[in-house]
Amino acid sequence: MHPAEAAGFSPAENDCARLMAALGCLVLHGFAGDVGEVLPLARALKEEGYAVECPTLEGHGLNRRALVKSTRHDWIASAEEGYKRLRMRADAIVIIGFSMGGLLAFQLAVRYPVAWLFTINTPYYYWDVRQALRNLADDFQAHFPRYVRGATRIPLASMLQFRRLLAETKAMLPDITCPYAILQGQLDDTVQAVSAEHLRNAVGSRHVTTHLFTRSGHLLLHGPEADEAIALIVNKIKSIGSPNP
Repeated sequence: MHPAEAAGFSPAENDCARLMAALGCLVLHGFAGDVGEVLPLARALKEEGYAVECPTLEGHGLNRRALVKSTRHDWIASAEEGYKRLRMRADAIVIIGFSMGGLLAFQLAVRYPVAWLFTINTPYYYWDVRQALRNLADDFQAHFPRYVRGATRIPLASMLQFRRLLAETKAMLPDITCPYAILQGQLDDTVQAVSAEHLRNAVGSRHVTTHLFTRSGHLLLHGPEADEAIALIVNKIKSIGSPNP
């Protein structure tokens, strides 16, 4: 039995798995963040032998001045360049997007062939004020400085670019037809956890799974369930194809 069949995938997914001789993984970080957000996953995939691209999005990883000079079109172009570099090394591409990186993953998935799509804490609705208030009530000293840093380091113009990207991407979701897995931390204060349900209902794919992490906030790959989330992604990718030789 093919490993994809053993994992319970549909006949269509099984056929896709049999055709793939080599897989590469494109891992995309989030808005106003950097590759550190997704580094544990990228390292795990590389250790498994997969070709991995983990680009820093234009304007990110530096400072406010650099971020404000970049636009959503630059962020999409950065992701697209990563896809093209990876396509030179892999027969098929898996895209994993964290937070806004998931929006960029959707953008690519409607333009290019994608074997499997993963999003991690990707917004349909952003900022969960109630969860933020609960976090402050639980540990004010830990969370208040983080919220202040977030509010001061993101330029308004960049936030408007993010909002436009979100609106434009929502309109594309019915065109997402590749197999798709949603990972969502239920204690996320940056993305409303209900986004997972809305994304599931909005995409056109018939092969969608949702995985909720009850003890995790926004930085799922650095939280208490990081190992479980990484293992879930790695095991799904293993089930659909082999790493690059």
